Amino acid sequence: MESTTKINVLGAAGSKILYVIALTASACIVSRCPVMGDSFICGISLIAYMLSKSTLNIYLILPAAAGLLPYISQGYDPWGYIIAMVICGLVFTAIRKAPFMLWQRGLIAASISIIAVSIYNLATGSVYKTSPEELAAEGMMIFLLIYIFDALYNVEQQPPSSRLPLTAFIIVSLMAVSGLGLSFIMWPAMIFIVLWVLSCASAGDAMLAAAAGGLAAYLMGQGQWGLMATIMLGLLAASYAKAHGFMLMTFAFAGACFLSGSSESGVVLGIDKYTLLIPVMLFMVFYWRFGAGMRKFMNKFTGESAGAETEDAFLEKILKDKSSQMSDLTELYSTYLDSRAVMANQFNLTRQVIDDIRWFASKQGRRAASRDHDRFGVDIAISQCAASGVINGDCCGWQDLGDGRVVMVVSDGMGKGKKAAAESLMVTRTMISLLKSGVTVDLALKMINTIMLMKDNEDSYATLDMVTVDKQSGKAKFYKIGAAPTLIRRRSNVEEVKLSAVPLGIVNGLKVRYVETTLKKDDWIIMMSDGVSDGGLQKIKETTADVRSTDPQTMSDLIMNRAADSYIGRERDDLTVMVARIL
Repeated sequence: MESTTKINVLGAAGSKILYVIALTASACIVSRCPVMGDSFICGISLIAYMLSKSTLNIYLILPAAAGLLPYISQGYDPWGYIIAMVICGLVFTAIRKAPFMLWQRGLIAASISIIAVSIYNLATGSVYKTSPEELAAEGMMIFLLIYIFDALYNVEQQPPSSRLPLTAFIIVSLMAVSGLGLSFIMWPAMIFIVLWVLSCASAGDAMLAAAAGGLAAYLMGQGQWGLMATIMLGLLAASYAKAHGFMLMTFAFAGACFLSGSSESGVVLGIDKYTLLIPVMLFMVFYWRFGAGMRKFMNKFTGESAGAETEDAFLEKILKDKSSQMSDLTELYSTYLDSRAVMANQFNLTRQVIDDIRWFASKQGRRAASRDHDRFGVDIAISQCAASGVINGDCCGWQDLGDGRVVMVVSDGMGKGKKAAAESLMVTRTMISLLKSGVTVDLALKMINTIMLMKDNEDSYATLDMVTVDKQSGKAKFYKIGAAPTLIRRRSNVEEVKLSAVPLGIVNGLKVRYVETTLKKDDWIIMMSDGVSDGGLQKIKETTADVRSTDPQTMSDLIMNRAADSYIGRERDDLTVMVARIL
């Protein structure tokens, strides 16, 4: 058996543990943040959103509720919101398979909160505490907070021009300050953050950060419009001094804020000396020591620097020129009718590899490569049995291509033994490597077919059965070059995928066709060599439909045993089964 790198579904156990710990702490802290007086709606929003990522996140109800319990001894009554969190978690878990949009999830969570809190107030005779207008405002805040959490969770997928991630970062940071019981440092924290934003981005971004922070502070009971106006004046002064270095920028901000306190206006301006001095000094020390890391972190929320964009543009120009040169050579050699026409495929292959590098070097490609929340997973297992001895003439492999697709390949070489194994190994490895390099399926198949035809005075061919699965959309494409049927099982229904074509290495001018379908969670793909299908395809279909295990290895082993039993009393062929379950 030959297998390429296996898909890493679980990831590093240590990272998972740290992620769970961080999420648990975040749920506890965020839920403790009171909004609009004594409304504890942040935990409801967080649970409603995190359950859209995975129903396993229902455990977050426990730390979120635990975070609210200490408020009971302080005279607050958070039970209505705790009940709303529990109901919200149960509802979204029960309807986990429903394809809700984010705004629909927000409306459902807001409705649950309003109804739960209203019923609790009626039951306890405390209706007077919350007016209908306040309940409606709470529902709107839940709706908006779900979008805030989404922007922060999916910061890499946001458009570069969007400033929603920056807004989300400011609001959630201040929520954490409030949830930790440190509301008295909310304004110093905001001064530190706006200076940080200004040092890494534009004055407009810093103004947006200050406005978002001021509104968040107001909703959390720390609204001071005089401080807000003073920070805005300080940012105006600092933006003019920014070109002369972060030290002068910081001094300009502090000076403008200090001097504004002596002005006479309708708004009380100025900032307490300690409130101003502490964050300014901390910013200067941190930025002087960790400036590069702070800029790198903040660029996630504000977009990449102009220098990085210039480097990207330079790299794009070079790769585009190289791709154009390969395209010209492809066009030149494609006019020949002799063996020189092979060079056209080689130059075209090089062009596609360069274009693939260009795409991954672009912002869109980097975002696609860094995504870690594909809608579907693929769990794969194989079973093989040689016709005789230990050498199987079949070969199979699978690979995550890095662009959101998974490819699975089964190849059957001509004959049996070492020669057949060498042919199928060459086809499988070459196909997967070319696809991983960014070559299209059409060109990759034509290249392999040409290689198979170039053997001197020697007949050589191999079949190819290939499936690509898009983990975001669930679309699967089935390619068959002289290969056995593939089975798709959905619940207890089993369907065949067939395509007629001669194997690779027999005729020139290969015509590539495929069948496309959309897979769903818990669907199965069963690929096999012709040794398995020739043993009785109907029996294989019955076995596939009868298996109740959710383990792909169990499924492949049972199919292999059924196929091997069909050869009792007659010569057996090489047998290969590859099974994939959509998660």
